[in-house]
Amino acid sequence: MIVRQFIWMLGILSCFILGWIVYVIVPNQVLDTPPRGEETPPPDFGLVKTGQKIYGANGCAGCHTQVVRPANMGSDIARGWGSRRTLPVDYYHERNPFLGIVRMGSDLSNVGTRRKDPHWFYILLYNPDKIFPGTIMPPYRYLFRKVRAEGKRNPEALPQELTPGVPSELQVLPSPEAIALVAYLLSLDRTYPIETRAKNHE
Repeated sequence: MIVRQFIWMLGILSCFILGWIVYVIVPNQVLDTPPRGEETPPPDFGLVKTGQKIYGANGCAGCHTQVVRPANMGSDIARGWGSRRTLPVDYYHERNPFLGIVRMGSDLSNVGTRRKDPHWFYILLYNPDKIFPGTIMPPYRYLFRKVRAEGKRNPEALPQELTPGVPSELQVLPSPEAIALVAYLLSLDRTYPIETRAKNHE
């Protein structure tokens, strides 16, 4: 009886150890290999790092992914969402990468290469329907503030025709949180060279 229980316990322990090796040790060796030379993605810091936290706090990953699929798994590259598939090294400096859940919006892995104007993002955040008519993206107007226009309008203010209902004596300005969020979005560019690693993962 004791021998049978010992064998059962040994079998359970063996299954646990085998599972640990297969699901933790092996992926860690394959996916967490430090990048080499120019393959190192640029780290986020300062305003971009703050914007990354705001991105997470506002649930952007619930509708947008940051994963460019290989050509045989979808049309991401054909859509212009990236010039290559996403690889594990792309998240090397990210403690909590925003892979995303579903794609109710476009993939944002390289949105910083597609859009360079911060005002485009401000308008999108304040009134998404002005950029994409009929979109289901909600407005994030709480990321903006209304300030009385004293003389000349602030160049960072949204155009009056895009802020209906706001009195002409007021101007809509992005808050520090909106500025940081847009800085993060503009930083999303995973087109740095990792040719060797890409070949190894094809």
